[in-house]
Amino acid sequence: MISSRHLPATCVLLALALVPTIIHSYSNAADDDGRRTAAIPAELAGYTSRPSDRHATWGQRRFDSHDWVEREYRDGARAHQVKLTVVRSYDAKSVYHHPELAVAYGVSFVGEQIMRLPQRPDVPLHVLKPSPGVSASAAYVLHYDTRFVENPIAFQIRTAGELLVGRRKPMTLFFAQSPNAAGEQWDQAPAAAVLLAAVDAFLRSPSE
Repeated sequence: MISSRHLPATCVLLALALVPTIIHSYSNAADDDGRRTAAIPAELAGYTSRPSDRHATWGQRRFDSHDWVEREYRDGARAHQVKLTVVRSYDAKSVYHHPELAVAYGVSFVGEQIMRLPQRPDVPLHVLKPSPGVSASAAYVLHYDTRFVENPIAFQIRTAGELLVGRRKPMTLFFAQSPNAAGEQWDQAPAAAVLLAAVDAFLRSPSE
């Protein structure tokens, strides 16, 4: 039994707890900004592309995403190759927690570092360090709402209150990898050129 003198306070606490429950369970709590990964051009930074052979359900299975695209970009003159994967998901953790395990499955990486290139110091690149003997290189960018995400854990803490009572917003993962480019300077790497061009093209696309 609850003492009657505690009843008002209990009702207030229950009402406060009910707010996020209603927002996330009984209402359309997703905030669609109108942007789509399909708006990223098939030609970027002088590279032309073709779709990869991923199964159509891959994005939903791996990232709970219905908006994703993956293309293989090539520069015929220099035979450079870059695979670009862009995924949008309302499950932020699925795209910021070791996305390479899904996107670059089978390629071994042993760590990452944050790098800011001279041409785009506002964009934090998560550059992956390949395991010894691995020739591939890879890096990714995270974008949420109007900002880039450098530290996902700090981001999750900062936005905890917003995510509790606000409408969910998608996080976007831009992931670029090259099969034979380990050791390249990232400010001159083809993967960086394609990656940054994709970010810029996406952010220029119409939003609601």
